[in-house]
Amino acid sequence: MTLKGYPYSQFCHHYRRFQRPLDLVMRQEHKTGEKLFVDFPGQRHPIHDRRSGEVAFFAELFVAVLGALNYLYAEAVSP
Repeated sequence: MTLKGYPYSQFCHHYRRFQRPLDLVMRQEHKTGEKLFVDFPGQRHPIHDRRSGEVAFFAELFVAVLGALNYLYAEAVSP
């Protein structure tokens, strides 16, 4: 029996076709109320003063999610 491989370009083509329909979500199972996931997801956002329109301060976003329930809590906080 002879095994025949693909040239690199054909391998990349077939791999891209295989990869397209894949769902990139990582599923995790948890008991209800067992875990709380928290994060500060990144950039600071400007908070503007209503009267002057100037940037009053920069706030970070705090996010918390209960594992199995998908309850979300988000709050802008200043450092």
